[in-house]
Amino acid sequence: MTRIELVERMRGSGVLWRGSLDGVRRLVPLAVPGALVHAPLSGFVLLLMVVWAGRSAAVVDGRLDLIGASGGELLAWTVTLAVLVVLAQAVVFPATVVLAAGLLVGRRVPPVVALRMAARRFPAMFLLVVLAFVAYTAIVAAGSSVLVVTGREWPATVVMVVLGLVAMPGLLAVPSVMLHGCTAPGAVVRAYRLVRYRELPTACTLALGVVVVPVAVARAAEHALAPLPGPLSTAGWAVAGTVLALAVTPVQAAVVARQFLHCVAWRTETHDEDLEHGVPAGTARPVRAALWPVVLAPGLLFGGIVLVNPFGWTEVTETVVSGGEDSEARGSGAGTLSFRPWELRSAHAGHDGELKVVVDGLYTAGGVLTCGDPSCERAGLAWADDVADLSDKARNGYAAARLPDGRMAVTTWSGPRLRVSHCGTFACAAAPGGAVVAEARDRPFHAGVAMAVRRDGGLVVAFADRERADDGDDLVTLISCADAACSRPEPTEAARLAPAAYLHGPPVLAVAAGPGGRRVAARFDVVTGQIHVISCADAGCRRPRVTRPVPPYPARDDAGLRQETGLTLAVRADGRPVIAYRDVRDRAAKLLDCRTPDCARADVVTLDAGDTDLATPALVLDRAGRILVAFQNAEGTRIMLATCTGGRCTSTPVARIRGGAGETLAMTLDDRGRPVIVWLDYDAAPEPGWELVITTPLNLTN
Repeated sequence: MTRIELVERMRGSGVLWRGSLDGVRRLVPLAVPGALVHAPLSGFVLLLMVVWAGRSAAVVDGRLDLIGASGGELLAWTVTLAVLVVLAQAVVFPATVVLAAGLLVGRRVPPVVALRMAARRFPAMFLLVVLAFVAYTAIVAAGSSVLVVTGREWPATVVMVVLGLVAMPGLLAVPSVMLHGCTAPGAVVRAYRLVRYRELPTACTLALGVVVVPVAVARAAEHALAPLPGPLSTAGWAVAGTVLALAVTPVQAAVVARQFLHCVAWRTETHDEDLEHGVPAGTARPVRAALWPVVLAPGLLFGGIVLVNPFGWTEVTETVVSGGEDSEARGSGAGTLSFRPWELRSAHAGHDGELKVVVDGLYTAGGVLTCGDPSCERAGLAWADDVADLSDKARNGYAAARLPDGRMAVTTWSGPRLRVSHCGTFACAAAPGGAVVAEARDRPFHAGVAMAVRRDGGLVVAFADRERADDGDDLVTLISCADAACSRPEPTEAARLAPAAYLHGPPVLAVAAGPGGRRVAARFDVVTGQIHVISCADAGCRRPRVTRPVPPYPARDDAGLRQETGLTLAVRADGRPVIAYRDVRDRAAKLLDCRTPDCARADVVTLDAGDTDLATPALVLDRAGRILVAFQNAEGTRIMLATCTGGRCTSTPVARIRGGAGETLAMTLDDRGRPVIVWLDYDAAPEPGWELVITTPLNLTN
């Protein structure tokens, strides 16, 4: 091909199409610089990550996540990885541009020669990277300013797109540095001179070829791999991610090289030989097939490590049931379930992956959200009360317990009278033959209620109410029901305590059915922090006993101003209670481990330090009798799971929190004995909303 023919060919239209086609057609020789640099770098990063991650790493849905790392550690890791990638690309991309330019002018430049050229011109390329970062920061700042001023996203998007197009011709500075030996500032000036009078077409071509098309391909690969189960998705990304990382740069470099030569060819003062200026001569050897297994090895090794998990990282599955301020689940009534931080109450697992989550709010009805499968694609909502009859007045809370047949027993209010309803997947109805379980003397939302299922299928209800309608102490009554409908309630006045509030919020009253039909309840005073344990020595509860294992703290000046917390209760097979709570004095997550059935003697184990606005811990006993406690860490950034035996607890991070975890965590055991943690995660972008998240650790209780 003569030089004149070469000039005419470079002047041809369709730079985007022709450049992308060049990158795909000559992908193998153009990918060699990336392979030579990224393969050893990937191996180093993989080794560094495995050594550094330690207990911070977890396999979430078949993908590695550093959920145990602190914010500072995660930022340091991200910045380090980003710097390594940018520095590597500052060598790989210009070297690939030289190879692409050489192929366009008929010269096959050896990859090693191109890499040496890039290494020699690295200072200028590094300065170009700094200028690009400054330009990117300015674009984002301009868009953010417009968003703040206008309060709308589309003007900010338009501003950033326009400024991004203005900055696109700066990419032509790369071949100016590599081929013509320009300094970084001189290369930027020359790039904009080359596109004079053709600014918009050139900017659009570079934007499409370097940004839009590669991002679209990556998104397509992501959507293609998303339906695959966790292990297959991990293996697929191990291969596809490596291939994409090697394939994107050649296509981008081919578009930039062709656009640069296209602009040079159209300059009126250009001589024919200028198209070949700076392209080194040489003969490139054919790429050996043995190179590619070496290049793919780090990605395959990473995928194998995640799949096999030889380091014993925590394995977790995580499901987002629903999100947003108006998350709707179809069920009885015409209402919409809107998740908010105070609405989660409890969780109950059944067979075949079924999960029931009890939710209710201060001004909304209580409901039972049923997930028919682990992914919760088959979900239904049953309202405890008729949604159409709801008023805008504050309502009392709901207590619920799972029955042996899979239905939920839920307390409902009819005026001041407390009854029991049974809820299926889509509807709730009054328990057939059910009687009035209790009646409030004062307004119902000043009364406290908790419920549990006995081992024989009956119910145990704890009911706390004022002694008199306008004043007096709280009377705590323990009610035993021989059947699930509570047709013949047997109440026992068990304790007379200082008055406390039972408004909506974290549970401050809990009840459990111990061995031999014994009833055990616990009450948390949100003002003084005192915990009362109310227990029965026998099934008839003839001699109820009240102990105070956690004494009251002096009155606080901030009482009522800080978010208060509650407690959760469980009873061991030998009758000894265990209680998880947050201390009102230091907000620390603590475990009250009772040594006796009446909790007259107990040990207090601090699980983690605390702060305001942290959720009430959740507690269950696993099949081996170990204590499992789910709680937020002190920073409020992670969900932790503590496994406690013999008065010692080991905590493991199992989930990362984006914004907040609401007021209460809920936990249950699935049909395989694994803990299932349910929590509400706050996400401030793009719009404020809460997502109901189900987190299941898979290998912590083996």
